[in-house]
Amino acid sequence: MDIRSFFPYKDPPSIAVIGDVCLDLYYLTGTEGAEISAETGLQSYSVFQSRLDLGAACNTAANCASLGARKVDLYGVAGNDCWGGIVLDLLAGKSIGVSGILTQDEDWQTHVFHKIYLGRKELPRYDMGNNNRPKNTTVDVLLELLRSRLDEYDCVVVNEQVPSGLHSPYFQEKLATLIEKNRDKVLWFSDCRKLNNRYNFTIHKLNRSEAAAILEAQGVSAGDAADPYFAVKRLYEQWSLPVVITLDRDGALVQDESGCSQFNSLHFTKEIDIVGAGDAFLAGLVTALGAGLPLRDAALMGTFSAGVSLGKLFETGHPTAEEVIALAEEGDFNYNSRLARDESLGYFSGGTEIEIIANESMPAGGRRAYPDAAIFDHDGTISVLRQGWEEVIYTIMIDAVLGRISRPGSSKKSDVLKAEELSCIQGAVSALIEKTTGIQTLAQMYQLRDMVLSFGHVKKEDILSPEEYKAVYNQALLASIEKRLAGLESGRLSTEDFTIKGAVDFLKKLAAAGTKLYLASGTDKEDVRREAELLGYAGLFSGGIWGSVGDIKNDPKKIVIRNIITEIKAANLKNSIEQEIKFSIGGAYGRGQVVVFGDGPVEMREARKAGLFAVGVLSDERCRHGRNAAKRERLILGGADVLIPDFSWGGELARLCGWE
Repeated sequence: MDIRSFFPYKDPPSIAVIGDVCLDLYYLTGTEGAEISAETGLQSYSVFQSRLDLGAACNTAANCASLGARKVDLYGVAGNDCWGGIVLDLLAGKSIGVSGILTQDEDWQTHVFHKIYLGRKELPRYDMGNNNRPKNTTVDVLLELLRSRLDEYDCVVVNEQVPSGLHSPYFQEKLATLIEKNRDKVLWFSDCRKLNNRYNFTIHKLNRSEAAAILEAQGVSAGDAADPYFAVKRLYEQWSLPVVITLDRDGALVQDESGCSQFNSLHFTKEIDIVGAGDAFLAGLVTALGAGLPLRDAALMGTFSAGVSLGKLFETGHPTAEEVIALAEEGDFNYNSRLARDESLGYFSGGTEIEIIANESMPAGGRRAYPDAAIFDHDGTISVLRQGWEEVIYTIMIDAVLGRISRPGSSKKSDVLKAEELSCIQGAVSALIEKTTGIQTLAQMYQLRDMVLSFGHVKKEDILSPEEYKAVYNQALLASIEKRLAGLESGRLSTEDFTIKGAVDFLKKLAAAGTKLYLASGTDKEDVRREAELLGYAGLFSGGIWGSVGDIKNDPKKIVIRNIITEIKAANLKNSIEQEIKFSIGGAYGRGQVVVFGDGPVEMREARKAGLFAVGVLSDERCRHGRNAAKRERLILGGADVLIPDFSWGGELARLCGWE
């Protein structure tokens, strides 16, 4: 998708949103500076920061506006209270029409969700408006106002989010009738927690649990109802209009008359916040369809819009056109998520331990030349000199968050640490390592610095820079590496003791066949070169040895792939690079062929984006042979086409690919 060719939209839509008018009020709290109440003996809490944000229908309207809709009007009910005034001011500040928001004096509080965070932990929420009841007269005036203005809109979004809000039985009946009578006048959308099946003649956006609840209520078995592929088809047959089911980490499904399509979820290495992502997806979908995009392109716009929202912590997150464009151009996807989580779905090439992930990317048969170029990751793919780095970086990160690593003479904010808080820190560090495996060490340290700041155990002025944290980590890691190198240099240990089984022989085989080899690593370049030389295979990499040079904007694996493509273009092969490599899943076979080998998701994703064939290595770095199942999920999500345990399967892989 060339997003800049149509976005921002040349013909942006006019949109009405009708639903629950809500306000999100965030409190970021802690006990620093707070006292124990003399009257009650209870601990008080300091509010370090508070923030107002629009929620529910207001959030959807705000997102449509920020994504470039020509006009957005909101219809709903607010209370005659200070919160209602705040909501109107916030909406007006975003140029959202508020003449459709009615004030009801009795039986109505403006919906306010008080969201309280103690450090990074969300505490129980306090909600206002849970006993709201719209008067029938209010409903009549509201819906007549919307009906009289339908000619002004391209799309109308129905929002239902709170347990007791606008959608009374009377409102449901009247709105359903209005939709039916005007179903061809505008595009109608529904995004409801419990009432998706109430509003026919609309394009439905719902999540998997909402879809399952509808089908189970109709007597469908729990197993079938929980299958989103079954659900999206069944609901489309029932409603006869497009159905979109969001699947969290599995992406989304879209069903219409042309069939079912799945959209991959976005991959994040940083921390995410799911609040508001569904509203952002809907807004991206609605504005794109209203602007005339096909349904599947609109769903992809919804994915990118939700992705922007996910990256904004402690807020609902309103994606802008600029943010969506940036994510669409630079973002990464997760691939084959169901297969990644369920090993029983795996398919192995007959009689081997080679798992084929993307069958359509495998050659159809016949002998082919060895690849022109092959890119290898280093640590864990070829070398195990750095085996155990995860334990080292885990310890460094925990110590950094707790203030054990800080500036000389500094002191922690507090020595009191509850077991629950320690568990939270440990979980956050483990998740960070899992998500960032394979990226440059310096990039990991930037995220560590942000984590240290967010947990608040170290004063801001005492937090180290990413470069300083990296130096601490390198010092700790090199201490263990030097012992191994000493054994190698003394001759007591050999190359075979520090390489994955069959790796060096496989490298020699490729080099002898004329394949140009490249070594690319997130480790510092000089360290990679030194270790490759000590292990005796540096000379095989005629394409060069590439490593980190301290610039997080230029990942060495991206640079290598980009350079290879440039080289192939310069070689002026018989066809253009696009035809030769065929930038699609798995790449092409024959001349111009490029293969990427690695045990981490970064190189898999870079290969996938460039249309290159990706071989994931499930290396067991302790044993140096056999299959490490823990790597399977991340490699498949990264976009691997094939998985091998180690390079003792290199011959079988070569025959499978037709190189031999």
